Amino acid sequence: MKKNDLSALQENCFCFCDEEISREAPFQVPIDIPEGFTIDSAEAAAAVTWSTAHLLCISEPCLIQTGPEPEDIGVRYAVRVKGTVTLLVSVSPVRNQYGQGDGSVSVIHTEEIDQVVYYAAQSGRCPDFSQITVEDLLIVPPFYGSPLTVTGTLVLPPSPDPQSYVFTANSGDSTVSVIDADLNTVVKTIPFSDVPTHLGVTFDKAFTFVLHGNTNLVSVLDNKTLTIINTITVGEGPRKVEFDSTDEFAYVMAAGSIYMINMASQSVIDVIPIPGALDFALDPNGQYVYTANGSSWSVDKYDVNTGQLVESIIDTFEFPSLIATPYAGNFAYVLNGELLPKGVTEISLSPLSRGGDFNRLFETLRTIVFSRDSTRAYFLEPYSEPFLINNLYVVNTARQRIIANVSLPGASDLAVTPDNQYIYAAQPDDNTVTVYRTSDYTAVTVIPVGAGPSAIAM
Repeated sequence: MKKNDLSALQENCFCFCDEEISREAPFQVPIDIPEGFTIDSAEAAAAVTWSTAHLLCISEPCLIQTGPEPEDIGVRYAVRVKGTVTLLVSVSPVRNQYGQGDGSVSVIHTEEIDQVVYYAAQSGRCPDFSQITVEDLLIVPPFYGSPLTVTGTLVLPPSPDPQSYVFTANSGDSTVSVIDADLNTVVKTIPFSDVPTHLGVTFDKAFTFVLHGNTNLVSVLDNKTLTIINTITVGEGPRKVEFDSTDEFAYVMAAGSIYMINMASQSVIDVIPIPGALDFALDPNGQYVYTANGSSWSVDKYDVNTGQLVESIIDTFEFPSLIATPYAGNFAYVLNGELLPKGVTEISLSPLSRGGDFNRLFETLRTIVFSRDSTRAYFLEPYSEPFLINNLYVVNTARQRIIANVSLPGASDLAVTPDNQYIYAAQPDDNTVTVYRTSDYTAVTVIPVGAGPSAIAM
């Protein structure tokens, strides 16, 4: 939305989306114990039931910055929960002064709610109030004449549709651009002191790992708050990250080794030497890593639990330099060839063996990306007018056949939506991301991002 529309928005009293999100509503309920009765706070337990009949959901339009210019603005909706929740709070056991009985005492409490619980791209994206929960119940015993008190927290439901983001590593200005995939606009730019060169998103979409190839550091972004929460030290020049499907571990290739990172502690727990490897890929089950070894001209298989080399394909490849595994399936694709042009070979992961070659040669490949359902693979060559204009090859993985060859000008990396409907292509020379529809590979929109987006993930 451009500045010509700004006056109309201002007339409707739109403000910028600056209210903090909060899904938690603490409460504190005093309870008077009837005369002649006692509660032993050491053994007492509290219970809460609630009614949301007087809660409302309100979608409030507000403005967001969508581009680098002051006049580049768009609209989002602040989803506000407002009204009252009626709580019935009980404590038991209650006994008489002689220690007899196992009764309970209850009180009705009304808690006021008025807070933004999330932002949404569309109006009416209200939470399901039946999903409200109560956590952290605590009984505070009487103190200097004050009544017994029950404290806790009402936890309001998350967005019905988890927010979907696309991240670009902008090597030109040391930032990461965060694109709202519903709006296709940049909603945040995150600066770094070190150059981001590669990144990856966990399967549960909770974290983004940002690799700084000019250092030995990996930054961790919390995707809910879009903030840096940790920095992990690995070997020099980290260049690739992959995650197992359970999100227990992350694997970072750096300095001739793979650094195994425990996601719970976000710390390195093991280092697997992979001498001579130019690239690696994790198998879909998360039990092995496979490396393309440019020194021994082999594909090597390592057990992630022991760190040991367990199997190799040797004397069959010339200078394997790129390897990629799907989200599901017992195969991988390997780019190989000492001289230009190069070939792509399908290999079996178990048993480890060479399969067939694609009947097309490539100058080289920037990346191989699989769709989430693993039915498609996307081979991206460098774009170079007038020679390599049709630089994207679309592969039907079941038939191991190229089914389309199209043009993605200036693309250096790709991300594919989970439903395989759209491709996001990072274009470092133009400082943009272009979104393409996979039904006909036409451009849908162009999104300005930071300088030199060299990698992209969603």
